[in-house]
Amino acid sequence: MKILFFISKLYGGGAERVASILLNHLSENHNVTVAIFNNGGKKFPINDKINILDLSKGTRIRPYQLNRIIKCRETIKKVNPNLIISFLVGMNSFVVLANFLIQKKLILSEHTSIQAKQNIWQWLTRHILYRFGSKVVLLSKSDYDYAQWLKNSLFIYNSLSCGIISSHSKREKTVVAISSQRRWHVKGFDLLIQAWAKIAPLHPDWKLQFIGANDDSKIIDMVKSFKLENQVDFLGWTDEIDKTLQTKSIYVLSSRREGFPCSLLEAMSQGCACVAFDCKTGPNEIITDGVSGLLVRNGDIDDLSVKLQRLIEDEPLRIRLGTAATEEVHRFDKGKIMQQWDELIQSTVGQ
Repeated sequence: MKILFFISKLYGGGAERVASILLNHLSENHNVTVAIFNNGGKKFPINDKINILDLSKGTRIRPYQLNRIIKCRETIKKVNPNLIISFLVGMNSFVVLANFLIQKKLILSEHTSIQAKQNIWQWLTRHILYRFGSKVVLLSKSDYDYAQWLKNSLFIYNSLSCGIISSHSKREKTVVAISSQRRWHVKGFDLLIQAWAKIAPLHPDWKLQFIGANDDSKIIDMVKSFKLENQVDFLGWTDEIDKTLQTKSIYVLSSRREGFPCSLLEAMSQGCACVAFDCKTGPNEIITDGVSGLLVRNGDIDDLSVKLQRLIEDEPLRIRLGTAATEEVHRFDKGKIMQQWDELIQSTVGQ
C-alpha cells in the first residue's frame, strides 16, 4: 500500500516522536512517503526506506496557509497514495482542504486535547473540516466522549517509545520533570516550584531536576526568589531519556493541561514513582491512583507538596509504585498500539 504522511517536522516534541514510531512501523510493510515543511532540526530516527519530501523548498505563496494547502495538494496528486495520514490540527486543516476534490482516504490524527483552549481556526477545523476525513484519531477516551459531534472518530493512545525495565536499582534522591519545549506555563513549572519550596527545606539532600529546554528566565528567576538554587538543576535535553530516568526516584507531571503525556509513560516504564496533576487529559487514563502512581487535585499546590513529601519520606511506597508502574504501562506497548493502527488503516482503505 502507498501511504502519504503529512507532519510539519520530524523533530522536537511528543507528537513528532509518536509520528516517527508510526512511520517506521508502517515502512516495514508499506511504501511510505512523509511530507514536511520544516527540515531544520535533528530528526527522530527514521527508516531509510521512508521517502522524505521537504515542502519548505520552492516557490512560496502568501499567505503561508494558502502556500501549504497548494503544496499539500500538489504532493497528493504527485504521490497518488492509497491513504493519507496527517498529524496535528494545523496540518490537518491544510490537508483536508488540499484533499477536498481529490478525495483520497484520509486519517486525521490529533496530538493535543480537543478540550483545551483553542482559537477560532482550530475550532472550525475540529467541528467542520474533520467531518471530511475518513477517520479522526483522538488521544484519549475523555476526548472521544467529549467529541459527540464527530461520528468518524476513535481514540488510540500514544505508545511507549522505550523498553520497560525488569529490575529496580538504587536511585538518586531526585524529583524530575520533563518538557521538550519552552512551555513552562502549560507544564505548570511555576506551580511545581511553589510546591517544591514548601518541602525542599525539610529535605536538603533531595533535588528537583528539569530535563529538556526548561531554563526559561522566568523559571530561573522564580527559583532564585525562593532561594532554591542549590536544590534545583536544569539538565538540558538528553538522547537517552530512558537511561536517565532509571536513576531518578520520582517523576512529577505538574501540567495545567495535556494531550496524552508521553513523558509520564516513559517515567513509569523506567520504574519511577510518579505523581501527576489530574488534569485534562491523560493522567487518569494512564495511572491507577494509589496503585501505579499518585494523582493530585488539578492545580492544587498544597496537595502536590503533600504527595511529593509523602513519596520522599516513604521509600517502600516509592518502590511499590515504581514496580506497579512498569506493569501498568504494558497497556501502551508499541506492538499493541501499532496493531490498532494497522487495523484502522485496513478498515479505512477497505471502506
